[in-house]
Amino acid sequence: MNEPERRRVSLAGLGLIGAGAVLGLALTAPGATGDDPTALPPTAAAPADPPQPPGTE
Repeated sequence: MNEPERRRVSLAGLGLIGAGAVLGLALTAPGATGDDPTALPPTAAAPADPPQPPGTE
């Protein structure tokens, strides 16, 4: 019987596959975990112009 032909795998190709895996994990990981007190959630930002009470203009 003939032995199956084996293909060589380049190290550059393995590096690209590894980089893609790391990027995929980074994109699926949660962003801010709440440990950083300077990180504000998007809803906690102050409005640009606070609403004015009626009749103060």
